[in-house]
Amino acid sequence: MTDNRDILDLANRFESIATDGFEGRPYRPALDELARGLRAQAGVAPRVAHALGVMIRLIGESDPQGRFAAKTAILREAVALLGEG
Repeated sequence: MTDNRDILDLANRFESIATDGFEGRPYRPALDELARGLRAQAGVAPRVAHALGVMIRLIGESDPQGRFAAKTAILREAVALLGEG
């Protein structure tokens, strides 16, 4: 069973990948690989997607100027990937 700390750690891994992309480094292969691995674990992908949704909202609330829009876009990509079968 994956506990909440594990889910947060996984969400933070996505956030780290999104930071790479935000800073102009390649991110897509790492994003795809992490999402693919999580989809293979029963029940994990939806929980991580939920945590990422919370993260996206928090970033948006703290960034009214939209400086981190590219980062949240990458996190939204991650949420979409986690929902793919």
